[in-house]
Amino acid sequence: MAAMIPPVKLKWLEHLNSSWITEDSESIATREGVSLLYGKLLANKEVVLLPQQVLCLKGPQLPDFERECLSCDEQEHYLDALLASQLALAKTVCSDSPFATALRKRLLVLQRVFYALSNKYHDKGKVKQQQHSTENTLGSADLQAVSERPRSSTDALIEMGVRTGLSLLFALLRQSWMLPPAGPGINLCNDVITTAIEVVGSLPPLSLANESKIPSMGLDCLAQVTTFLKGVSMRNSGADVVGRRLACELLLGLAAQRGSLRYLLEWVEMALAASASVSSQEETQEGLMGYDCFMNILMQMRRSLGSSADRSQWREPTRTPDGLCSLYEAALCLFEEVTL
Repeated sequence: MAAMIPPVKLKWLEHLNSSWITEDSESIATREGVSLLYGKLLANKEVVLLPQQVLCLKGPQLPDFERECLSCDEQEHYLDALLASQLALAKTVCSDSPFATALRKRLLVLQRVFYALSNKYHDKGKVKQQQHSTENTLGSADLQAVSERPRSSTDALIEMGVRTGLSLLFALLRQSWMLPPAGPGINLCNDVITTAIEVVGSLPPLSLANESKIPSMGLDCLAQVTTFLKGVSMRNSGADVVGRRLACELLLGLAAQRGSLRYLLEWVEMALAASASVSSQEETQEGLMGYDCFMNILMQMRRSLGSSADRSQWREPTRTPDGLCSLYEAALCLFEEVTL
């Protein structure tokens, strides 16, 4: 017969969580400190000792003296039974040692402290997170309900003005390509796109990422501008080399601000299509874009993602003496950035 460590019943009291959080954690490392804290658990009846159980250690039933020799299987069976009995006895003796008793008390104290920390901080954080997600869900539902409401006459007039204004702007830009420039360095299309690039570059990162907060008219305008810029970037659009280059840069800036893989891959597709129309034997400025513009947008994307990995070995476009880079190399670099 051997005595085992008495089992306990745990019953944590919620109003004592604050006092357990303020306990000195260094005292848990010493036996004296653990004994005091364990005594506190017993005094507060958070740990209740149950009636001690008695374990009857009974060895295996070995065979009596027999004339016949035992088979190998029978011998292995008796050996396994003896080893199992020895292991059970060793566990009982070790669990009844002073070290095991102190370790058990320390584990109970740590369990009580961790429960207090989890209950006081982490659970409330989950509740706040759930409340926040609920508010976001309600906000999205409200936005959807607002978008589904019948538009008023004022909304219709505003939408008509924006749509006609965009159509007029696109028509004027296309007309400016067909007319000779009014003077050296004057190009209406390039000036407008350059101003748009400056505006997009001054926005905080991912300003257009949350499409749920953008009105449907705004999303429609973005779609029209994107379609127009894709057409401008092509060689047969009628725009000059600088205009096509600026259109590619503005389109990449908008895709980065929208923060969606879809728009970035659409830019990669556009860049590959624009570079495919350029013959390798042509010594022109076709199929290029600003190197600094591309790298600034690329670094902004990395900072927005919080990437800390070493990407020095990754592909980067080759910078030309004019400060440009190939659209093809830029497309490959961006594709690696968003897929690897």
